[in-house]
Amino acid sequence: QGSTFWFTLPLQAQDAPPQAAVNQVVKPGVISDQALRFLVADDHPVNRLLLTKVLQHAWPKSLVVGAEDGQKAIEQLKKQDFDLVLMDMVMPQMDGIETTAFIRSELDHAMQDVPVLGLTANVNPQDLERFKAAGLNDVLLKPFDPVQLCTQIEALILNRRSA
Repeated sequence: QGSTFWFTLPLQAQDAPPQAAVNQVVKPGVISDQALRFLVADDHPVNRLLLTKVLQHAWPKSLVVGAEDGQKAIEQLKKQDFDLVLMDMVMPQMDGIETTAFIRSELDHAMQDVPVLGLTANVNPQDLERFKAAGLNDVLLKPFDPVQLCTQIEALILNRRSA
């Protein structure tokens, strides 16, 4: 007819961790008033939209261009210069690992050193290592913290400019 099971867990209630408020997404930084150009390569439209909103909130004068796969990202990189590329690891046609390797080896010299920030929900250590080895400047796991994302972006852009 059926079974009934029960168990007891010795847990204690905890307060929820603090959440970043929307207006705390980014503190005014050295480059917050600049017109930066970002390329967001991600196959999920919601992820591209979220990244676009975070970037435009932090850098209101910025231009954000989206690409739904690596091949389209390369097409955009051949058309115009970008200050930073946000690259998803898992995409159709050409994934983020292949695309990053192509950027580092096949694009013209001016764009080969564009900062590439990898974004992925994949926590497999071997995949992350392959992604980094393709030429990433840094990687951030999804879901990302907007404050941490903006801090990393600013550091990568400033590092490129000082090199």
